[in-house]
Amino acid sequence: QMTKNPWKEAFLSPNIKFVLIASIIVIGEGVVWYSGQFWALYYLQQVSKLDPITAATIVGVGLVLATPTLILFGWLSDIIGRKPVILGGFLLAALTYYPLYTWLGTVTKPGAINYPVAIFIVFILVSYVGMVYGPIGAFLAEYFPGRIRYTSVSVPYHIGNGWGGGLVPFITSAAFQATGSVGNALIYPIAVPAVCFILGLFLMPETRKMSIWTEQPATVRP
Repeated sequence: QMTKNPWKEAFLSPNIKFVLIASIIVIGEGVVWYSGQFWALYYLQQVSKLDPITAATIVGVGLVLATPTLILFGWLSDIIGRKPVILGGFLLAALTYYPLYTWLGTVTKPGAINYPVAIFIVFILVSYVGMVYGPIGAFLAEYFPGRIRYTSVSVPYHIGNGWGGGLVPFITSAAFQATGSVGNALIYPIAVPAVCFILGLFLMPETRKMSIWTEQPATVRP
């Protein structure tokens, strides 16, 4: 079915509730994505003071090794559901970012770099990206009716990744430069997934069995 006014139907109707819920989930996904992938590079350059080539090599190898986790966790979400995989990524990120980045700092001191361990840590960080990003496309496609799907998805996707995730390098770098504390720099990357996890527990529906051809939006389930 076609809609004559997708903006009105997507945002000036009860569907706006689903847009807002999706925005919460995608903001969490965006922050985990940028915190686990992009800030790892900034961290090695700004905190560990590694030269750009060395930092890029560590992150690049870890990224290549962890890229299959996007497929793995997408596949897993087909089996156990989108919600547990995505929320699991939020929870793990919130609980382990500080110890992981602290550990990364101890093994990347200039002149005494433990490359295997550093790459392994980056692998873990990017694996969290796989947990939240791998299933997100399926979740968004299943969450909205086909007639207004792309319109409804556009706002959460760009707010979550463009603003939620896009602010990570700026906020973390500014906090570290102002305080010199990794803990302060990680407040935003930890707090956002934590809040999104809690809200997602109550608001995010499980869409795994929703048909993408149905015209009825998903409802919030217990």
